[in-house]
Amino acid sequence: MSALSARLGQVAFAGGLLVAIAWGTSPFSEFDTWWHLREGRHILQTWSLSGTDPWASFADRPYVATQWLPESVAAWTVDAVGLWGVVWLRAVAVIALYLVIYLLCRQAAGRLPSSLASAMAVLGAGASLNPRPQLVSFVLFAVVYLAWWRSMKDRRLRWWLVPVFWVWGCCHPLWMFGLLLGIVMSVLLAVRPEDQRPNRRALVGLNLACAAVLALTPLGPRLLTVPFDVAGNASWIAEEWRATPFNNVFAYVTLGMLVTTALLWPRRPASRPLWQYVVLALATGMGLWMWRLVPLACVLAAPLFASALQDVLGRAIEPGGRRERRAVVVAGVLAMVLAGAIAAGPKGAAAQTYPGRIGAIGSHLADLPDGTVVLNDFGISGWLLWAHPELRPVVDLRVEIYSADYLRSYIRTEQVRPGWQEYVRDVHPGAALVASDSALGDALVHRLGWREVASTPDFLLLVPGDQ
Repeated sequence: MSALSARLGQVAFAGGLLVAIAWGTSPFSEFDTWWHLREGRHILQTWSLSGTDPWASFADRPYVATQWLPESVAAWTVDAVGLWGVVWLRAVAVIALYLVIYLLCRQAAGRLPSSLASAMAVLGAGASLNPRPQLVSFVLFAVVYLAWWRSMKDRRLRWWLVPVFWVWGCCHPLWMFGLLLGIVMSVLLAVRPEDQRPNRRALVGLNLACAAVLALTPLGPRLLTVPFDVAGNASWIAEEWRATPFNNVFAYVTLGMLVTTALLWPRRPASRPLWQYVVLALATGMGLWMWRLVPLACVLAAPLFASALQDVLGRAIEPGGRRERRAVVVAGVLAMVLAGAIAAGPKGAAAQTYPGRIGAIGSHLADLPDGTVVLNDFGISGWLLWAHPELRPVVDLRVEIYSADYLRSYIRTEQVRPGWQEYVRDVHPGAALVASDSALGDALVHRLGWREVASTPDFLLLVPGDQ
């Protein structure tokens, strides 16, 4: 039975790795990929991480590149090998996420439950596993969780978390939830009996060091406040900043992991330490609170779910060790090589499905004079920044650089609500790139006399009637 169990665990691990490869190289429709590439190229050209972008004429504050490291790496990769490099980088991140979650689950369960729970976590996070810098946050959050889980077991603090947070501070603002996790785990460690906890001063020192090092990145102390500027506008514009909608398979998988864990744990209540119940509550809170936090909830839930599955199996947990960790690393490297081969082929070239085949719209945009203001669809602004940097969109997806009043005026115009004609007059666009079924496109044509010069099934390119 032990040999069969070992073989099943290996097969399950390999199956989960194949799921990660397939998901990492699968088609995706992501608005933000394009503007991150544009920002990364701008950083490589100017070596500037903040300032007024020349293409953001209607912004009222400078953009601060809090995600400069992955943006620069992605832009450099695309310039070196082409757009398939974005697909490969995405696959590398998804594979790394699966591997770290697996090692995390192995702290609480055997190979088979760990493989199943890791694959479930990747699937639950799937809606957010698109090529954006936040992928780095998901992986690093799992790394931080793994470090604190081990500290819960052996009471040794992992001071290497300090440089991890420095790197995280250069990648994406979700580091704040890594700090939150560290504080929660530290409190849970500190309330243990004296012979079962590390030194409390060291606990405080580690958390302070992880927070302080964020102010030592190239952006300095302002890195600590920029995420709140983003949240101010994004919370009422972007769906991912709202409460999790339980109307999709990703939310169902996440909720299924949490509920199943809660239902199975009472089978063996004595074997469950109190801190794991606190982490389960934290995972549930994150998963319900905000759609963009569902991947973090999946990471938190994975080892708890794996331990619940292990209880159902009723077997002893196979010991891990250096040999298994080396095997995991080797398997991961081979998986990343395979993902690179897939991304470099026809599948990689077709993976980015947004904005699709733009057809004649692209050539007509190229013919517009440099500096032309484009009244653009919000979603396509990222592609416009990347493909036609010589043009000036009226708004883009970096909502933190625009005033709330300006964004409200733009949204009123998109919806053709009172005041929309005044907005069009004020920005004085030389072209409009809008959704083919948009109310704004219809109003421009039938009420202001604009004319269509190119179209696709999804978009229209319009110009004023006198052009």
